[in-house]
Amino acid sequence: MSNTSINHQKAQPSIQASDLPPALRVFWNTAPNHFKVASILSAITCYCALGTRLRAKYVYDLEPHALLLQVLILGEPGSGKSFTRPIVKQLMRPLKLKDAEQKRIEQAYQDLKKTAAKNKQLPEEPITVTRIINTITKAKLVKRADMMVRKYGSPLSFFFFSEELATMTESNRRAFADLNTMDRLAYDLGAEYSSDTLSDASYNADVDVIYNSLFCGTENALNEYINKRAIEGGNCTRKVLVRIDDDLMGEDAPVFRQQTDEESSIVNKTVERLMAETYTEDDLILDTHMVPAEWLEFSVRKWCNEQRQLVLKTGSRALNCFYKRSSVSAWRMACMCYHLWGEDERHQQHCIRFYRFMAQFILDGLLSKWGKQYELMHKGEGEEDGQKVTLYDQLPKQFSRDQLRELIIKLDLSTPERIFINKWKRTKMVFQPDASAEVYIKNY
Repeated sequence: MSNTSINHQKAQPSIQASDLPPALRVFWNTAPNHFKVASILSAITCYCALGTRLRAKYVYDLEPHALLLQVLILGEPGSGKSFTRPIVKQLMRPLKLKDAEQKRIEQAYQDLKKTAAKNKQLPEEPITVTRIINTITKAKLVKRADMMVRKYGSPLSFFFFSEELATMTESNRRAFADLNTMDRLAYDLGAEYSSDTLSDASYNADVDVIYNSLFCGTENALNEYINKRAIEGGNCTRKVLVRIDDDLMGEDAPVFRQQTDEESSIVNKTVERLMAETYTEDDLILDTHMVPAEWLEFSVRKWCNEQRQLVLKTGSRALNCFYKRSSVSAWRMACMCYHLWGEDERHQQHCIRFYRFMAQFILDGLLSKWGKQYELMHKGEGEEDGQKVTLYDQLPKQFSRDQLRELIIKLDLSTPERIFINKWKRTKMVFQPDASAEVYIKNY
């Protein structure tokens, strides 16, 4: 077992191989150092797609969540993004074979339509379900989702995979005009996507489109995909951004170790188990399974409270927005890890460490990529750039309202001092020893 650990620049605690369930540990141990986190995130996205009947209750929500992730692997051309291909090929093989059989049924019906006499009545179109998608039009995706509900009575997660994000943003520009909208809705179970057009060639329905996605791309492709509208609309907060080209200038090409027979067996048995938890032998679907998550609630609240304290200190709107979904995505991963551990209580601490690491990792990635831009978009609304300054920490232990006002002016902030004072007093970050004098003392 590898003792290698990855320490993100702001993330505490770190994670190591022993924190991961065996089905994820394989990908950690076989990856070079700079690819370890990217490898396990690629794998866990596939596992979440396969575990489409899993549900869990998030501490701040009433309705259960499906375990849905949207992962972006970012790197320059030639940086090694193709490492995702063998991971996806290995983990999604049974589902891909199932899809291939469904497509053969579809093709047989299309061939029958072409060869049948015009006056011959055709049988009804077969209801087929395919779940692995590389590129697809909106109408086709809506039809796929509707056929899924018609056959199984419930939505299942699609799996989007693209080694080159530019392929999707360029060749499907018109077809995916609403990709941002679908991304927002696909992150949450029960958020329906509606298609209603005049075109007979289209397919109209109200469907619950849910998917796990794994996209690889360059900086330019990402900027085109997550544009200003997507940042302002919150699309970026649903992403898990993983950079694989940091500090790799002049480095040799990455070399992944071949899996041993034992490691391959662990992975294959896990995939078979997740498929068996989804489908019956008669190609029906099983009931949903609730993954116990109450034991994780304290850690989620604790990490979120830590971020709220930072929001109150900095006045950062980006931090206030980004930390919430960073927590959700990390929590979904932790729930999947717990399920892969066999929902064994002895491994709850491993999953808690994984949650805390991934929550901070995701948040740092979002802030470093889109934090400043998000702040600038909302600066006119009175929120400040939390990346530039921690206002609270720059004040002395005891300060007056005039001192706070002077510091706000010095730092070129636009939020009035009363806003900060009211928030800090309400959360007991400061107290006022004498109500008649505008002097405040910090509690931290």
